[in-house]
Amino acid sequence: MVERPTIVVLHGGPGADHSVFKPGFGAATEFAQVVYLDQRGSGRSDRAGPGSWTWDRWADDVVDFCDALGIVDPTLVGTSSGGWVALTAALRHPERVSKLVLDSVMPGPTEERLAVFERLGGAEAREVARRYWAGESGDEIRAAWESVCLPLYSRKSGGDPDAADRLARIQWNHDVLEHFRHVLAARFDPWDRLDRLTCPTLVLTGADDPVATEPAARRLTEAITNAPVRLHVLPDTGHGVFREAPGTAFPLLRDFVTDSTEPST
Repeated sequence: MVERPTIVVLHGGPGADHSVFKPGFGAATEFAQVVYLDQRGSGRSDRAGPGSWTWDRWADDVVDFCDALGIVDPTLVGTSSGGWVALTAALRHPERVSKLVLDSVMPGPTEERLAVFERLGGAEAREVARRYWAGESGDEIRAAWESVCLPLYSRKSGGDPDAADRLARIQWNHDVLEHFRHVLAARFDPWDRLDRLTCPTLVLTGADDPVATEPAARRLTEAITNAPVRLHVLPDTGHGVFREAPGTAFPLLRDFVTDSTEPST
């Protein structure tokens, strides 16, 4: 029985569930206790309603969850919008978050993201992404997004072979995702508060991520001025570095969570 750091892993979507991390995060159990959470409205947690689907509520839920389980000094690991929740929790409850890991988190400006989609998938991908982010609804645009744009999230050779199985087992709440597209995305703006972040922070991003772009990750790192921060940009990597490049990402996570010294800013 050896005490290990505790990692609380927060999924994206929003509206997905923790199964997106399995079996990959089994690699982290070699150096940490890994705890998974389906956020409010998602997966196997209570659906609740749009009034409680907010960044602040989700962030407070993480702290309440840790209280319920007696987790005192968690490292929060957030991927995609789960990183938005993790970052909000660290800003709202700085005394409760030991370390912070932000994987594929900060979206670039629309034009910056569209340029990456065009580079990876041509004019069609750019147009579908533009329409989707502009808020168009309906089965046609959802199908186009899933068939044209989502495959470009991965830069694995031959595509992401596990994508179909992973998507099939997720207990999606598409209402949360639509609420995010139409309401919540515009309400996430932490830029003027990033200087309040105090816990050691690890930022991971893929050089070919069409959503959380590399320049945005660099701007994020530069804006964290009062906390030790490390940035790693992984080449030939798309969205979600733990899934895209586990051989690189998990050793970086291990070194970060087990390091008792503060990383340099």
